[in-house]
Amino acid sequence: MINSPIHRPATLAFPLLAALAATGQDPAVGTDRTFSPTIHSVQLYKAGFELAVPVIELGGNEQVVLRFDDLQPYTENLSYTLVHCDHAWVPTDLLPGQYLEGATNAYLPAGRTSYNTLQPFIHYELAVPNADMRPIRSGNYLLKVYRGSDTDDLVLTRRLLVNEPRVTIDARVMATRQVDLRDVAQQVDFTINTNNLAVQDPFGDIHVTVMQNFRWDDAREGARPRFVRGSELVYDFPEQGLFMAGNEYRNFDTKNLRYATQRIARITPGIGERVYDVWLIPEERRNIRRYNNQPDIDGRFIIRNDQVDGDPLGADYVNVHFQLPMEAPLGREVYVYGLLSDFRCKPGFRMEYSPADTAYQASILLKQGFYDFSFVTLAKGEPAPDITAIEGSHFQTENEYVVLVYFTDRMQRCDRLVGVRFVNSRR
Repeated sequence: MINSPIHRPATLAFPLLAALAATGQDPAVGTDRTFSPTIHSVQLYKAGFELAVPVIELGGNEQVVLRFDDLQPYTENLSYTLVHCDHAWVPTDLLPGQYLEGATNAYLPAGRTSYNTLQPFIHYELAVPNADMRPIRSGNYLLKVYRGSDTDDLVLTRRLLVNEPRVTIDARVMATRQVDLRDVAQQVDFTINTNNLAVQDPFGDIHVTVMQNFRWDDAREGARPRFVRGSELVYDFPEQGLFMAGNEYRNFDTKNLRYATQRIARITPGIGERVYDVWLIPEERRNIRRYNNQPDIDGRFIIRNDQVDGDPLGADYVNVHFQLPMEAPLGREVYVYGLLSDFRCKPGFRMEYSPADTAYQASILLKQGFYDFSFVTLAKGEPAPDITAIEGSHFQTENEYVVLVYFTDRMQRCDRLVGVRFVNSRR
């Protein structure tokens, strides 16, 4: 039995945000950020499935969909553009016309007004690539939405990936060789076959990023091949592939406000024009419990109101009240965490300790739907939160990993994304 919070060893931390800070690069340049306080429920996913991550193939017919709500009462003229970045999300020195076909910036489709909701909002939706704009190079792209024609007046930024499959990646999730972490960590082991890609310097031209559940705040870089066998690059148990397994995400369901679903204690109708209040059942700390197998959606969420057939214009907003009983404060900040917070420790998701209730509490305005979430802690100066201090960590936890392979093309003067491999810890 674990009697104290599990802390991630320093050797496991290789976040991209820390790398950007070390170089003096503004961390907001290549991150998922919402700059306007009236913007809520931002989603970016591969068209066709709301839970799909925003990865598309170069030259194909696939699209990514951006959806978000603006809670202010009037529409705005919003524009967007795509910015090509290198493997570390630093914008390249290419001109927009060198990586985009068509317009280099365009207006978003006009926003649509919600209906039958206590909280009025304007809903915006965009699909890219489209007839106006199409990427013509693979790699990392930052989708920037801004007001009018002022590219500095940002509303939000989101990351998407354009893949050009040129390499083969053999990846698997295994038990770590570190005996003391065998019950709480997972190891991603992989081999890259460069096939017919002309790689002169595999140690300098190939860059690998490994992520757990598509969490950019804890993306790992810097892995180098241990062996090179012809066109094969063998990454044998790389340090950057060692992750704390964490625990299955908690969840709640607000798709129908007529009744309380599992994990919801009560639903209180709003008075007058106020939105509904949803009170979740107080959650237990799970760092001293055995592993409990419960299905999750890896920290993501789905927007839905069952009474309007899933139309995002008819899904209302509710105040969701979280409570985490704790005999005493932890001495570190506690946050509600998941895609609902952009996988970041945002001020609006910080929990406050109530001595009277001996619990951490938070009230967050969220749109109707099904949400995964967890409780994390953040120490001062740390770029990524500790996902294990409250939730615990178990090797059996189901996690989705992705291995991204970038190739520095000296001729094209950019980093091409030449391989993407998803691997599940159970499949």
